[in-house]
Amino acid sequence: MVKEWAEISIQTTQEGVEAIANVFHEFGAGGVVIEDPAAVAALRDSERRDASEIPDGAPVADGVTIKAYLPVNAHLQERLGAIQGAVNHVLKVLNIDGRIRLQRVDEEEWSTAWKSYYKPLRVGRNLVIKPSWEDYEKQPDDVVIELDPGMAFGTGTHPTTAMALVLLEKHLRPNTRVFDVGTGSGILAIAAALLGAAEVTAVDSDPVAVDVAWENCVRNGVSDRVSVQGGNLLEELVGQADLVLANITAQVLLELIEDLPSHIEAAGVFIGSGVIQSHFDEVKDALDERGFKLLEIIGQEEWVAFAATKGEEQ
Repeated sequence: MVKEWAEISIQTTQEGVEAIANVFHEFGAGGVVIEDPAAVAALRDSERRDASEIPDGAPVADGVTIKAYLPVNAHLQERLGAIQGAVNHVLKVLNIDGRIRLQRVDEEEWSTAWKSYYKPLRVGRNLVIKPSWEDYEKQPDDVVIELDPGMAFGTGTHPTTAMALVLLEKHLRPNTRVFDVGTGSGILAIAAALLGAAEVTAVDSDPVAVDVAWENCVRNGVSDRVSVQGGNLLEELVGQADLVLANITAQVLLELIEDLPSHIEAAGVFIGSGVIQSHFDEVKDALDERGFKLLEIIGQEEWVAFAATKGEEQ
């Protein structure tokens, strides 16, 4: 039986991406896709890949399109009404425009459409993100992550995920314990395991993401080192990690930081991503209040990612 989804599509400005994506996550969307023409332009101009690999149908218009997917069931109309109200509130508060569109799509139709845009991509020094349906000739030092994101967030092509991977590759120490909060497709958890982490616990509040992340862990041969579970932020995680990852929105990061000190080792590293530049000061202040020092800040387009620690600078 083909599963049918309701696709909510909102075209708006870069300023609204974080808040609108957060609305979708809060209402339990089974997948959030961000179509950013600036990111596509960057790929076309990049020396890392041939522009011919990007299909002609890739988005090039101004603005950013955020899409979310909800299962078509008896609760759909109620959830759509609540989402539309929340999105309209965000647009009003930020004083930006946004056009909302709704259509129904089959799961097979959805997955086939976006896969044409997703090609192998090198991130950082040695990491390569390879879609499971694409061929790639591995180089000697490559660390290849084979991925099928399904309906979960995290392909490696969005700046927030790419920057988190760059920081992870730099700051992860071998044979350590890692927490990946809001794992999505499992891309960061898998990267941590392939880069040498001894134990990785990945958590997500979205049951679809939990299933997708686990399938990707099995696909990459790291299911002996990575466990995937449902849960809200750090609530279900036991003990402390040497490194905590979170590629989520600034608002959710602020909630996570409140409980972070009790879930990270004294000299541990926290890598956060998904923050719009204009909201970074709030995140920085929250880190300062809990004794964290910034090790590194990187940015791409309007997005910021960072590494922080409570221990001595490494």
